[in-house]
Amino acid sequence: MTGSRAAATIYLDHAATTPLRDEVRQAIAAAETTGFANPSSPHALGRQARRLLDDARERILALLGARTTGRDRDRLVFTGGATEANRLALLGMAGRDPVVCRYSARDHGSVVAAARQLADRGCDVASVPLLSSGRLDCSGLDWPAAAPRRILCTTLVCGQTGSVEDLAAGRAAAGDCLIHVDATQAVAVEPIAFATLGVHTLAFAPHKFGGPRGIGCLVLRGDTAIAAVTPGPQEAGLRGGTEPVPLAVGCAVALESAVAAREQEARRLLELRDRLEAGLVATAVAAGRAAIVIAAEASRAAHITTIAFPGIDRQAFVMAADLEGVCCATGTACASGSSLPAPAVEACVPPEVAAAAVRFSLGWTTTSSDVDEAIARLSGILMRGAAQTASGRPRSASAS
Repeated sequence: MTGSRAAATIYLDHAATTPLRDEVRQAIAAAETTGFANPSSPHALGRQARRLLDDARERILALLGARTTGRDRDRLVFTGGATEANRLALLGMAGRDPVVCRYSARDHGSVVAAARQLADRGCDVASVPLLSSGRLDCSGLDWPAAAPRRILCTTLVCGQTGSVEDLAAGRAAAGDCLIHVDATQAVAVEPIAFATLGVHTLAFAPHKFGGPRGIGCLVLRGDTAIAAVTPGPQEAGLRGGTEPVPLAVGCAVALESAVAAREQEARRLLELRDRLEAGLVATAVAAGRAAIVIAAEASRAAHITTIAFPGIDRQAFVMAADLEGVCCATGTACASGSSLPAPAVEACVPPEVAAAAVRFSLGWTTTSSDVDEAIARLSGILMRGAAQTASGRPRSASAS
């Protein structure tokens, strides 16, 4: 189907965003009717909206294994997305004090930007090196002597390679410090028990697992002090702006669906991911090409794989895949304007391999037939490129 859209499009970019679940769409529509009022308004409809908002908040906290009772019960702040949640965590925990901050190249750009903002005001900020597995190299986690307040940022599941961070090792190496974890790619596929996770803040967004866009969540350990980045009376003074009640309800429903199916879905996606990897690697070899699964030996989440085809132009490959009706990516959607390989991938493999790396990510709508058809279509790209090279003709953009 080269250059044609006649066949159905196969979506393998769930790490960027996911389709809205039917039950979430219905819950949002119902809340638009029953909870349209401003939840800060004192009248009956305002109080009704407030009940919906508070109920969604409590359901989300419970689903994430947070402490929901007691004096130091954990808290949840609704934000505009995971980007804002990451910024609120890092800049909010830092406040106006001098802090020491450590982050890594695998962290989302919002974390990196917030860390650089701290550096611009004179804080001690540095990037922690990564192992070839894509995890933090805890031996490179250096804190200056007599350091002021210390903050470590990390990512539970890398959005590029799928590698799962060893939080226990990170906590042990970090010592006495505040820890923020971005769990955006983890919530739907990895068990989360916030109360025992040993971190102070956790960020995610529901659009990664069938929930709505335009809302994010920051979970705070009950005893964690944090300053507002966008001041206002809402969200206990931590985030100004009228709360989007229908989106909060949709977030809770999406999380309920994801958590209920998590174990079964992780097994299903793992089988599909392994099938996709095996099919593409076999075809690349048949075409006389190498194919390298990035961080293959690491502990990885089931829904993400990045495969390098050394010798190809990864951006041209993704464009050719799009013409064949397969949606994949060269990296995170937030960094789509960059021509450089993802830092998390560069930490795992040599530069020439990273330059040919393509990310495929699966989700709740992905089927086995999607995977088989994607292999067939992408195999065509690889085989055509090999044939053009063998015949002496210039290699086309579809494979070079």
